[in-house]
Amino acid sequence: MSSEMQAPQGEVPAGPVLSGGAPAIGWAIPIVVVLTVSSLILGLALSAVGGQRGAGEGTGPVATALPLATHPAPYPGVQRLSAQEAQAKLGRGEAVLIDVRSKAAYDRLHAAGALSFPEAEIEAREGELPQGVLLILYCT
Repeated sequence: MSSEMQAPQGEVPAGPVLSGGAPAIGWAIPIVVVLTVSSLILGLALSAVGGQRGAGEGTGPVATALPLATHPAPYPGVQRLSAQEAQAKLGRGEAVLIDVRSKAAYDRLHAAGALSFPEAEIEAREGELPQGVLLILYCT
């Protein structure tokens, strides 16, 4: 009989077994420990190197996305407002928000306080549009 551990005949070993019948767990634990410790050391080393940079220092200039080529605005003579300008005018009561999407799109979701005037209906419903205020039209 050899000096290696072997399961008695008829018994199934509790874990993986090497070709000679010895449990394989004996070599697996040190390998896992070495890999874990190596990963921790590498992580700490990389953190230390990264932590030496001063505030605001990076790897260089950050590239930003360029705007996509778009079609020119269909109504170049129509004034355009930023979201902040529109909010300010709406807040002061100087403007009304008009949603020109389809009625179905408006019913699904719309900006708070917006009125529904689908683009295809604006001419026919022109008399219903509020008077004396700036009309801010939007779509998505």
